[in-house]
Amino acid sequence: MKQPLDELLTFAERAYVRMEAEQLLNQCLDQGDPSLFYDLLKGLVLAGSSSLGVMREILEEIRSSRTSLTREGVTVRQELMDALTEFGVHLPQLLSADAPEAFRAICSSGLRRDAYQAAGRLTQEDEVLLEEICLEAGNRVSTIAKRLMLLVHMEESVEDWLTSLAYEATQAVGWPGTPHRPQAIQ
Repeated sequence: MKQPLDELLTFAERAYVRMEAEQLLNQCLDQGDPSLFYDLLKGLVLAGSSSLGVMREILEEIRSSRTSLTREGVTVRQELMDALTEFGVHLPQLLSADAPEAFRAICSSGLRRDAYQAAGRLTQEDEVLLEEICLEAGNRVSTIAKRLMLLVHMEESVEDWLTSLAYEATQAVGWPGTPHRPQAIQ
């Protein structure tokens, strides 16, 4: 009877860690400052290999956040393409580009120039509206790109520390199939 209870407690602990990690990640992304995250990571590293499970959960939450932000970026690109289509503007280079290139293109002033050229003659009101649409999309994509870069740096740090702690754990108990810890080469 104790094993199912242990499994339930482990599952609840993992869910709690993921929820806390999500809140901390969102706070860091909102502030544009990962220092609180790195403080948590430092504490987990100092705790040693016992924190491997927690770090894996945090890594999965980072990856989930990256996926969500990437989807959000794709949505912005699609909304921009839809809005431009209403003006009769078709910019296939935005559709064919991969996400980072499309993000750069959306943030560039060249997008507005290309949109004006593709639109042909617009009323002044439509020009202003087109300008606002391009600027808003550029601002949204810029925010997403900054958040993605923070997440990439956080993900790399967690992966590095996971690898190091896993190596340390295997060194402490010895390699599978060996009776003792490997000796250092001298």
